[in-house]
Amino acid sequence: MCFNAPICGLVVVVVGVLLSTGVLYAPSTPLSARITKWHDQGAFFSYNGHNIFYKDVEGAGSGGTLICLHGFPTFSWDWSKILPGLQSQFGRVVLLDFLGYGLSDKPSPHSYSIFEQADVVTHLADHLSARDVHLLSHDYGDTVALELLARHNQAADRGIQPVPVLALQSLTMLNGGIFQETHRPRILQKLMLIPVLGPVLSRLMFFRMFKIGFGEIFGDNKPTEEEYSDFYAAIVHQSGHHVTSSLLQYIPERQQNKDRWVGALRNSLVPVLMIYGPGDPVNPPQFAEVFRKEASQHRLVVLDHTIGHYPQWEDPDSTLKHMLQFVQELP
Repeated sequence: MCFNAPICGLVVVVVGVLLSTGVLYAPSTPLSARITKWHDQGAFFSYNGHNIFYKDVEGAGSGGTLICLHGFPTFSWDWSKILPGLQSQFGRVVLLDFLGYGLSDKPSPHSYSIFEQADVVTHLADHLSARDVHLLSHDYGDTVALELLARHNQAADRGIQPVPVLALQSLTMLNGGIFQETHRPRILQKLMLIPVLGPVLSRLMFFRMFKIGFGEIFGDNKPTEEEYSDFYAAIVHQSGHHVTSSLLQYIPERQQNKDRWVGALRNSLVPVLMIYGPGDPVNPPQFAEVFRKEASQHRLVVLDHTIGHYPQWEDPDSTLKHMLQFVQELP
């Protein structure tokens, strides 16, 4: 029984459109030569029996090790436009695909969790013997970074540094829904969180639906047709679209753990920079006000109003410039 007629009507329309259009016109989605090359340049490590894709890239800089944490629903390719610039600052740049994303395994059924993804990062760091690290994160990756920051803070408070805890040198975040009062999930994300309906919608994803929804969160500088195809192909790789509704459980998980994760940011002595694109419907301009209030000791850079949810893709030059300046000025 449905207690909200407008929502139920919308659900019926959406499912009808997906059934009549998505299934009939879903394109073939092989990985492009670009993403195949990205894959071939990387490696895999095992976490709880699952293969996690990563790239361990040598840099020319003296800034230590940087680990990059991507957002939902994309993957490590998100950083490709700024990777050469990152290599100029850091001696080592590590990029990974979270469990359930990109080129990593996508187990189903599986209870995906921010806490588990933080474990994935720490296990990868241990696998690579990387302990003192800088973090660069975006969107979903911001919340994983805040969990890593919370663990770092706890270890510092106890005066110990256990092996599973990364010793963080700095954290640079890009647009992410870290504050509940300013986070605006897209309507399809809300539908995919509905029990039973969510898994059905996940399995019915098709390219045109993805392109419309994904394009809405960008500002003026939207992806090209080839870029849309690359992102989509990585999402559906190994039937990854089947787990989309499971991955979206990070939204209620953020609500349940907001005190821990916002508290980690508020109380952290680790230097933090937020680079924010204000043309972001997921995190509208009020986000900047809340960040200044909740994390006044940290730095905020607001980009041009035409930049939306993916600053590293929409304005890679400005994003890179501010991030490198921040790291170079660290004591």
